Amino acid sequence: MNTQVKEIFERVKASEKTVHIKLLGDSITHGVGGTGFEQNGAHIVENFYRSPYGYCWAKRFKEHMEAHYNCTVTNNACTGTKIEFVLEHFDELVDEKDDVVICTIGTNNRHRYFKDGPKPEREVFGEAFYQNVLKLHQRFKESGKDYVLIANIPANAKNEVDGADFWRVLHMDDIDGFYKKASSACGFAFVSMYDLFSTYCAEHDVALDSLLCDGLHPNNDGYDVMFSLLAKEFGVV
Repeated sequence: MNTQVKEIFERVKASEKTVHIKLLGDSITHGVGGTGFEQNGAHIVENFYRSPYGYCWAKRFKEHMEAHYNCTVTNNACTGTKIEFVLEHFDELVDEKDDVVICTIGTNNRHRYFKDGPKPEREVFGEAFYQNVLKLHQRFKESGKDYVLIANIPANAKNEVDGADFWRVLHMDDIDGFYKKASSACGFAFVSMYDLFSTYCAEHDVALDSLLCDGLHPNNDGYDVMFSLLAKEFGVV
């Protein structure tokens, strides 16, 4: 466990006042792939709405934390978004009352659509993402809030290749690597869900695809694994 992660959640567990926790991210935090996903809840930003009844790790985390600790959990993840979206809408996604923010973003930063220009060099594309991780860290640092950045789960081989209208320039292990590099350089609280999920599959002899609904988004079982791994990592089992 990252020491900073443990310290943050020890404070959450010991707090006498209500701790407000905010979740940020893309479709894997929004809940795509889980049973009942539908954007039919409260408005988040632009054309995005919460999915209050869909099955996902974020919903399980919210229910668990609010049942066992003096806290609230609000999910402001927006499906299909990139790290640039979080940076651009930071002040709309993160409220003044938020005490802790958990952010899992970067899955959609792997590709470049053909319509957006020529295929970029992998090194240049990757460096741009890394610099945005540093910018996101700085925004959180300036906000004065506790925060945890998370690198997302692995995708299957078919999801890691070029599509009909995009180049797959980076891969999920690249995204994980950039977060590790930034955390090492800056010392922020970080969880590699990529490593945790991969290790779980290896140790339990579970095929990655059995936990995914489409090669990228978890199914209900996959979301259960994500919740269990994160709860253990956060020390809130």
